[in-house]
Amino acid sequence: MKPPTHQDYVGPLTNTHRWQHFTPRHDDIFVCTPPKCGTTWTQAICAMLVFGGTDHGRQPAEISPWIDAEFEPIEDYLRVVDAQLHRRFLKTHTPFDGIPYDPSCTYFVVLRDPRDVYFSGSDHRDNMTNRELADSTFPSGDRAFDVWLHAACAPGEWDQWTLDTLVRFFRSYWDYRDLPNVHLFHYSDMRRDLTGTIATMSRALGYEYDDTTIETFAAAASFDSMKRNAGRFAPQAGIGFWKSESAFFARGRQREWESRWSDDERGAFDARVQAMLDVKAAHWLLEGSGS
Repeated sequence: MKPPTHQDYVGPLTNTHRWQHFTPRHDDIFVCTPPKCGTTWTQAICAMLVFGGTDHGRQPAEISPWIDAEFEPIEDYLRVVDAQLHRRFLKTHTPFDGIPYDPSCTYFVVLRDPRDVYFSGSDHRDNMTNRELADSTFPSGDRAFDVWLHAACAPGEWDQWTLDTLVRFFRSYWDYRDLPNVHLFHYSDMRRDLTGTIATMSRALGYEYDDTTIETFAAAASFDSMKRNAGRFAPQAGIGFWKSESAFFARGRQREWESRWSDDERGAFDARVQAMLDVKAAHWLLEGSGS
């Protein structure tokens, strides 16, 4: 199967033209997720697997930079990653056709039930100190649900996280799930069996850790552990980006929509998903593979 045709994506945060300056290494790991779908979680797991322990003393967000985000000049990011002697793991919220593809690299793709993302994304928006950026990346106001459900970005536009952009992200990787270096994971499966997920990730990266070590990694990567150590794990920690770094790990909640959405809202969501995805893809996106 051929890699996807390249598409540029540009938004308030993202500029995929920055990848033009990046040179992949044969063992690079790309952590590919929409926001609030397990990005920081997966970066923390990768750090343990790469460095072989939970006490590696490195902040995952600092050593696993978000290359295509315009927080800092691309030269600053490249200076960091080009100097790294360890196996690199890089963060992106960009669809598959917007990032470099190399058959010798590994792509960890993590998705989450969009209904859970809606509530987690609302918390994420409200926890940001930059209100203009917050409202430009996640719908707000009285019509937030309708905008999230129905709005669509023009080709190449990015960063306003709606159901359309999440599904677009998902499909860009789902269509290439049979590539041997593309590995899809679901947030719900990670919550159900974190130990098993870490073991699968370890094997995908070619590492051989015993069961006890994998269990130790899983304990350190638990939601409660990461929330207690939010200053270490939260991205952009210590610079005032968040009102509360601990609140970045809000609750890891699931299925809140069952009690907070009306019957009409749940029905509208179901109809929209059915129009966007086939049955197999929709079931996996909503439930993962463990149901």
